[in-house]
Amino acid sequence: MAPASGIRGTFIFPPQEKVIFGQGAVRQLAAEIDRLGKKQAFVITGTTIAKKTDLLARVQEVLGPRLAGIFFPISQHVPRGDVIAAALQVREAKADILVSLGGSSPVDGAKGVAFCLSEGVISEQQLDSYRQGFPERIVRGQPIPHIALTTTLSAGEFTSGFGITDERRRVKEIYGAPQFIPRVVILDPELTLFTPPWLWASTGMRAVDHAVERLYSPKHQPLVDALCIQALRYLFLNLPRSIQEPRNLEVRLYCQIAAWMSIIGLISVRTGISHAIGHQLGGHCNVPHGQTSCIMLPHAMDFNLPIATDRLALVAEAAGLDMRERSTQQAARAAIESVRRLVKDLGCPTRLRDVGVKESDFPLLAEAVMHEAPLMENPRPVDEVGEVVEILRKAW
Repeated sequence: MAPASGIRGTFIFPPQEKVIFGQGAVRQLAAEIDRLGKKQAFVITGTTIAKKTDLLARVQEVLGPRLAGIFFPISQHVPRGDVIAAALQVREAKADILVSLGGSSPVDGAKGVAFCLSEGVISEQQLDSYRQGFPERIVRGQPIPHIALTTTLSAGEFTSGFGITDERRRVKEIYGAPQFIPRVVILDPELTLFTPPWLWASTGMRAVDHAVERLYSPKHQPLVDALCIQALRYLFLNLPRSIQEPRNLEVRLYCQIAAWMSIIGLISVRTGISHAIGHQLGGHCNVPHGQTSCIMLPHAMDFNLPIATDRLALVAEAAGLDMRERSTQQAARAAIESVRRLVKDLGCPTRLRDVGVKESDFPLLAEAVMHEAPLMENPRPVDEVGEVVEILRKAW
């Protein structure tokens, strides 16, 4: 009788058709719109890209007569009002495809617009019944297609979920359904050259956060393990180089590919406490998501160390550390220190106080994190608000 195997799982392929990567890949945008049978493209972007770079002009040139309109800004952390306003303009333009240009905010903003169009949402209040934590309604509409042109390493273009901030309550809420993942993603390192170094580095740490938290997820599985380990190898090697050699397009492309690998199949293997805290630091304290990962990931790893020692040891190997004469416990602790060192080497913030978070914010933040707890896949159970507050205190 063959020995039993404990390996079990399900990998769900998201309905994303194509990822195009390489220098000059943006020039394929028009052909992809034509392939999808669409004629009126609406671009969603941020103020910096629209007013301080030539990226929007370059995209306009590629689109030519296909351009139906432009909306900016989708502000950081995607306020509800921005999404509703953008959806109104897209309706008025009679656009049949969305193009997001930028980082996670334009990407999530475009997903939010597609959601509003498919579900007939025209007011902020209508969003309440669609939050993932409170699934009172099932998304049934067929969304407008979305092509993502990305300029950071946050990797939201590879997921079907998206965050929208309720500014009145100062809480970032998670929405989504499989059909809201962008149909096509274009990774062109030329588009990243205008990205500020602090933003590039911190969103690179966001990708590290994706990979680490999915490696220690209780639902980890071999395919995702392989992708996340290779993503970490690429990031530990190339992320510092991309800061030292900012115009090295090959190095930047490897970082983009690593960010993609770090999050493939997120619906099958999710993230944990670092991401849950990061979402609320963004919505409540306006901390950029990449910086939340820089600060919180080492503390999340330390919190999970008693339960996930063997999984954290994999991070040490991916970081290029020689583990041959170290115990698993030593390797896991070395992994945490390697992440701390990477954050420091990139010049990113390491404490909550350095990004404007106050100790008085902790109770509300912790309560909001606990509302997101059902969506987490954290190896160590997070059962009480006090546990979250203690993690925040250590990070402060």
